[in-house]
Amino acid sequence: MTETETKVTTAIDEAPYTNSPVAESKLPTSVNSDEDIPAVDADVKDLSTLEPKELEAKEKVPESRKDPREDPIGWVNSLIPGAVHKVNYRLLDWAQQLAIEEEGKRQTLPGKSDAVTKNQFLSFLRDGSLLAKLANRLQPGTIETIHEGDAAKDKANQTSNINAFINFVKEKAGLSEEQVFTAADLQEKGKAGYQAVFNTLMQLALKAQGIFEQKGIDVEQLIQTASQVVPTNLVQTILNFFRRAQPTQTPKKLAKEAEEKDKAATIEKVAEEKQTEDEVCKKVDVQAGVDTPAVAVH
Repeated sequence: MTETETKVTTAIDEAPYTNSPVAESKLPTSVNSDEDIPAVDADVKDLSTLEPKELEAKEKVPESRKDPREDPIGWVNSLIPGAVHKVNYRLLDWAQQLAIEEEGKRQTLPGKSDAVTKNQFLSFLRDGSLLAKLANRLQPGTIETIHEGDAAKDKANQTSNINAFINFVKEKAGLSEEQVFTAADLQEKGKAGYQAVFNTLMQLALKAQGIFEQKGIDVEQLIQTASQVVPTNLVQTILNFFRRAQPTQTPKKLAKEAEEKDKAATIEKVAEEKQTEDEVCKKVDVQAGVDTPAVAVH
């Protein structure tokens, strides 16, 4: 061992032992068994002790149904497609009956079974002639020139009809800018413009009685019509389709089929028996030919 190593070893051995504060802090502290340990759910209230009002407050309040009088767009968006189609029909029917007094001059509404799709709804109003006539019925003389018939096939004339109606609902019906659709909504956007067009026409239908003293739309009947539409089960629809495609098996048809099967079985049995008899006859003939002795010829 070198002299340097000897000095280092001696210094370490002679160093006094001291209690380190850090070491003391790492020592485990004693746990007093007499102290109460708080329960995990000590702060949780028993639901049975809550008052009825407190329980009601804790329960989630269900979202109220949309009202077409207050929020036509929110209401129609909450409906299933079949109900929307029924509502579209009712709204177009109201507009046409009010705008055109003579029943013979009214057009047949699109769709089937009193149901109009969104595209059909927009297409029926696209030339603007019905809208312009509706405005003139609510406020006579509001629109001086209404393009209809062949003239309404021209897009410029369609736009003229639509813009005249838009000005009417803003100035005479008091609808705000947000409540009124644009010509582009009806002519160019397709189904994307449906909500704006529906909202404007619905808002006008709600105000017809109060502002113009004309028959407005029956909201209660509209709600009832929508509520009566039940979602159709796709699988059930497919099954019904195949049931309709297959002929109905009546008792008479079943009996006739059974009779025909019996006849076929009888014919087959007779044929088998005849074939068996023929084979037996052939065997007999062969044996007879073998057993008969040949006659000598002199």
